[in-house]
Amino acid sequence: MKLRLSLQGRILLGLAILAVVLLSVLWILVRPKYETSVVSERITIVQQLQSYVIENLDKQISEWVSASRSIAWEIAEHPRDGESLLRSTISLFPEIVQIKIQSPELPDELTSQNTAYPVPAVQPAEHQFIPSADSIVQLAWLTAVPGTPSTMMVMRTRFQVSGRMFMMSVIWDAKSLQHYIERLPLGTDYYLRIYSKSFVVFENRPEKAFTDSVHTQQHMNDLRKVKSAGGEWRVITGTFRSTDLTMLVAVPEGAILEPVHQLLVYSSTFIVGFLLVLLLLGWMLSYQISRPVALLVKDVERLGNLDFQQTIRIPEMRNLRKMGETIEGMRRSLERYQRLNVEKIILEEWKNKLFMNHSDDLIGFTDGNHAFVFRNAKFDELCQTLSPSHALTTKNEVLHHSAVTKIKETSQREEAGQLTTEMVQSELKIQLEAERMEYYRVNDLSIFREGENLGSLIIFHDLTNDRMIDKMKTEMMNIVVHELRNPVSSIMGFSDILLNDKTVTDIESREFMTHIMNSSQKLNALINRFLDISRLESRRIEYPKKLIDCAACVREAVKSQQPQLAHKSLMAEIDIAEDIPEIVVAPDLFREAVLNLLSNAIKYGDSHRTIAIKLMRTGSDVVFSITDHGYGIPPEAQEKLFSKFYRVPDAKSIKEVGTGLGLAYVKEIAEYHHGSITLESNAEIGSRFTLSIPIVTDETAAVS
Repeated sequence: MKLRLSLQGRILLGLAILAVVLLSVLWILVRPKYETSVVSERITIVQQLQSYVIENLDKQISEWVSASRSIAWEIAEHPRDGESLLRSTISLFPEIVQIKIQSPELPDELTSQNTAYPVPAVQPAEHQFIPSADSIVQLAWLTAVPGTPSTMMVMRTRFQVSGRMFMMSVIWDAKSLQHYIERLPLGTDYYLRIYSKSFVVFENRPEKAFTDSVHTQQHMNDLRKVKSAGGEWRVITGTFRSTDLTMLVAVPEGAILEPVHQLLVYSSTFIVGFLLVLLLLGWMLSYQISRPVALLVKDVERLGNLDFQQTIRIPEMRNLRKMGETIEGMRRSLERYQRLNVEKIILEEWKNKLFMNHSDDLIGFTDGNHAFVFRNAKFDELCQTLSPSHALTTKNEVLHHSAVTKIKETSQREEAGQLTTEMVQSELKIQLEAERMEYYRVNDLSIFREGENLGSLIIFHDLTNDRMIDKMKTEMMNIVVHELRNPVSSIMGFSDILLNDKTVTDIESREFMTHIMNSSQKLNALINRFLDISRLESRRIEYPKKLIDCAACVREAVKSQQPQLAHKSLMAEIDIAEDIPEIVVAPDLFREAVLNLLSNAIKYGDSHRTIAIKLMRTGSDVVFSITDHGYGIPPEAQEKLFSKFYRVPDAKSIKEVGTGLGLAYVKEIAEYHHGSITLESNAEIGSRFTLSIPIVTDETAAVS
């Protein structure tokens, strides 16, 4: 019996067969290959993540082991300086919580505590210590210590001093190690364990009971499939180079294959939805395939040519009238949409231009001849600066300008159907004035079709601030090295004479040791002052504030400098207003600021001067000013005066001993109290420094 189907039935049957074929291809042919590709990619990602974490943990542990060994060596070489060495070590390594040195032959022990941490109650068991890559250092990694940072690292080192055996324990705050472990981007269901042969250091999901055979497999570099903890897992282990530890990472098999399942669901949904749309369109089309439809063909052809101006002729036949009216309604809607789309395109064009004109980057579009068809305001400004008299109209005129130097360049080409894109990335150095340089990263994207250049997009990203910051960092490092070189060279020179020159007399020896002590004190003062400024800048340490009489503090500071004033035959004229209230400040910092300004006023100027000191109230501020009637400061040096290590390059000023940190310290003290420090300098007054501190009388408000 021959099966007779209507047009609609045939369309439905064809679409059903097409759906079965597409879904079969998807599940039978596409799914295995995609699953293999996804599993390989996910395994590689997990391996790289584990290697990255182990590498960072190894690096940090190795640095701490090296530091612990160095501390032990320093103590063994200079036992008399043990306490100062421990204190300076803690100041250099803020991660150190405590250092303890003890000997079984002596009842006392030497302990240095970092005041930023509470005193730890850490006493690792002997089995918790494991050897490190350094044979003389053992370490214990503790991840749950009550009353202390959640993760601690104890490093134990043995050394001898004068025949006695000592053991030093250095306790480190290991929050940074915990951070690397807990931030693994593997979702929420992964299992991670770090362990040694004797105990477990860290385990994020203790309820997952993996078998001992999994834990004992060392160097499991591939994600192997295992059945454990109630399911299938992919497990990988890796060992540390710095210590005898192993990291095990396990990811559920379902998490590995999740993208495959999602792709299959989304693809199947799309295929079914697409076929349903085709079914609906085919069903509508079947009603139009009839002979009377030919009467509408010419009118419909105009619609196909996007001509929506002429109305559709409605057939007289009742069965086709609705179809004609429907097509006419479509024509009207398309005509309206056509007008709206033109307006929308114009609106989008203006909107994009506004966005690009307000962008921080320099953006330009060119045609196939490299001539600019659009440049935002910042790009126009650069072109005007490069060539004020001659307009730069092409991309090549900008990139090959005499003031432009190309530092480096890379290029990449990609095929996108019939189009080819070429991305050229480069860095440019532009000399705008004699001493003004600007740096840009340039992305130049060109589009080609069959070798013909269709145009390009060029973006200049300003790197000038980044380069200036790098330059400032380099200059600061050079200044620090320069300032440290002189005292260190003096110490080394006199020490070498004392050690190797047997003809040195006792008097000369004492004189040399005095020079060494003075250089050491200068070096220590320089380091301490730099650390004080760094602490204030970082705001890591809160200095206690209280209500003080700032007028009395100023008088005491001036009184303490009387010997220095008398030595240079100077007079201090103090003018303190009567309405000065008590204010809440850090007393030591306020006194340090006053002493620094007074010391500078004494140093920089001739003898027989009068230094004018004023303390007054201005609005909501207490204002301390000091006028030295000294040398004065050149205008070109005033902007840099409050920078660290900066000293005025003046023949008179350079004779005075100083580190160039005093005024930077005063500036940080002022900002710590939400105040300010300003300078006024001319031939009449020399220099006048004005320190303003907001009036706060409530200690609770000051702390907050």
